[in-house]
Amino acid sequence: MIRKASLEDLNDIYNIEVSSFDTPWEKVSIEVEFYKDYASIYVYEVDKKVVAYIITWLIGLEAELITIAVDEGFRRQGIGRVLFAYIKELYGKNILWHLEVACKNNSAIQMYKSFGFEITSTITNYYGDGKNAFRMILSPK
Repeated sequence: MIRKASLEDLNDIYNIEVSSFDTPWEKVSIEVEFYKDYASIYVYEVDKKVVAYIITWLIGLEAELITIAVDEGFRRQGIGRVLFAYIKELYGKNILWHLEVACKNNSAIQMYKSFGFEITSTITNYYGDGKNAFRMILSPK
């Protein structure tokens, strides 16, 4: 089940974040997203347990996929795809999507390509530790 996240989900979201990324967000940074009027946070539940989340920003006709992660025990089941499809439908068809992803994160890059995203550029030292990122775009259809 997909639902809008609440602050009560913060610990679950943070735990998934920490287990999913080499450079995870701080808990307070995730919490701040709940207070931004242009940010949306949705979670995916299985048996009332949060197993995935997505954070996006929508400003005008542009959306940014800020982060998406699935609990390790629930990966490769299409949950990330379902979450993104839900938000994409919610925002509508005329939206230009963009995101940044670590160049070494091949599984995420392949997932984003399967959504229709294309790599447009490389951002040097994006993560501040010498690690580069790809900028990816999904044009409106």
